Amino acid sequence: MALRRAFLVPVAGLVLAGCGLTSPSTPPPDAMGRPALDPLVTLSVIACEPLLWCIAAGTNPTSAAVGSASVEISAGGHNGWARVLAPPLTDATLTAASCWKSGCLLGGSDATGSLLEIVNPAKRVAAIESATLPGSGVAALACPGPGRCLALVTTSVDTAVYASTDSGTTWRPLSTLPAALSTATALSCATPRACVAVGTGPTGAEAARTSDGGQKWSLAARPKGLQVFGSASCGPSWCFATARRHDGTTELLQSRNRGASWVRYKTSIDRPDAVVCFSATRCVAAGGSSVGGAIASYTRPNLERVLTVEFVPDPLIAVACASATRCAGITPASTVSFTP
Repeated sequence: MALRRAFLVPVAGLVLAGCGLTSPSTPPPDAMGRPALDPLVTLSVIACEPLLWCIAAGTNPTSAAVGSASVEISAGGHNGWARVLAPPLTDATLTAASCWKSGCLLGGSDATGSLLEIVNPAKRVAAIESATLPGSGVAALACPGPGRCLALVTTSVDTAVYASTDSGTTWRPLSTLPAALSTATALSCATPRACVAVGTGPTGAEAARTSDGGQKWSLAARPKGLQVFGSASCGPSWCFATARRHDGTTELLQSRNRGASWVRYKTSIDRPDAVVCFSATRCVAAGGSSVGGAIASYTRPNLERVLTVEFVPDPLIAVACASATRCAGITPASTVSFTP
């Protein structure tokens, strides 16, 4: 079992931090981390219902026991985290998550191919969807309306786009992403018709957008020198994304035209890896720094606020928001609650 970093814990109104003490009068941090509920599981995805629950999930692909998968829920990502009764997942990896007002979908892959799991946060239960999607795995999910979801499905030659109007019970094929974007990594829909997909292809990082719910896609203009887009999130008109360069470093990008074109965006985060936009003018970026996790919020066009972070020793890999004041993120070993 891989060793995990220890988490400092508040005790009796004081917080031990290095060799000093933080007094009770110190303002609370903007972001607070806590260990994942199952130490054997590596968290990989997070999503939030609008104004309601946030879910964080992951798997242990080497185990077929009950502890091989874990789903945690929290009211807005802030009121503590509780376990969801979830089925064991054998040889599985979760790579996608999205929520609507009364439920969430998880997507990924197992030994047989694509995998879908539906979560009822209010009842704290999860179940494997009976519907099956083709391909080797679900790369990304976006559910911009109640029960209305798009799935990007990885095949041997391209990425297929599927749609559901019944919370994932049934799916129908819509299209494929452009050949230049053969491998998708993320999907974001500001409305049921306006979506952005990102990933990579034969010539490097690529992004595409649709204005008809996924039936037709057009490639976006983007900076040169990028190997792969890692994450993306769009509000009504402002989008954020992260991308890895060929030298392994990462950077933050923005689009002010619903994903039609992308430009680099200045950030104080050393290694941005995750983004979420939760209004027409506000987005969040998260990732890592020399001392651990890092989060910053942005107000359009270029106002940055770096959040204070405690008990997050590792970089954040995903973030989501239930509202403008209640957001959550994950590292592989922890959940992080924050106010942007």
